[in-house]
Amino acid sequence: MPLYGLDVSEHQNGMYLHRAQAEGYDFVIIRLCDGTYRDKVFGSHLQDAESAGLITSAYWYLRAPSEGSTIAQQVDVIDQQMGGRRDLGVWIDVESVSRNHQLLLTGDDVWAAKRELESRGYHVPGIYSGAWYWENMPGGEPSMDGLGALWISNYGTNGYGTAAQLYPGDTDQRWNYPLGNHAPDILQYGSNCYAAGYPGVVDVNAYRGSHDELRHLFTGN
Repeated sequence: MPLYGLDVSEHQNGMYLHRAQAEGYDFVIIRLCDGTYRDKVFGSHLQDAESAGLITSAYWYLRAPSEGSTIAQQVDVIDQQMGGRRDLGVWIDVESVSRNHQLLLTGDDVWAAKRELESRGYHVPGIYSGAWYWENMPGGEPSMDGLGALWISNYGTNGYGTAAQLYPGDTDQRWNYPLGNHAPDILQYGSNCYAAGYPGVVDVNAYRGSHDELRHLFTGN
């Protein structure tokens, strides 16, 4: 049985993460920002998650510099959101597209984001993306070598249900589908999960490992 987790943003404002923990969820990954747009409920989600005892990290929806803000300007917002904390890992979310669905991020952008975070003292657990994006990035599919762990979206039929109902199993082929020659470490296997009594749906994830291993992945310690 894997560890189950949710990823949340202001789109799930009002979700009670204590209830998620009581339902058996083990971890949560919380959005910090979308480019320079600050997620309005990052702080309340974080307080809720940590007080519930969930293993917690954060993610940054990376925007390409061509969209109007530099990597450094985006990390300035992360600094503001974090308020001096450096004990939360920051995943880099790689999926930015233009209004006409053109893929905008390059491998160089991803590396620049990682280096900027690390230069300011943040731990970067790894990269979030999907095959639809990573395999088709301008300049070709980047290698994952040196970028850390892979948190991948791969939904299959993307039905509706609870985490356990939707989970395809520890030996499902989705666990073996690599990006940049790296198999998934965390599998986001659906976006239509019912959790914590929330009236909408939420992304659901699984990790095949122990609580201590996940904490190490999230924090680097």
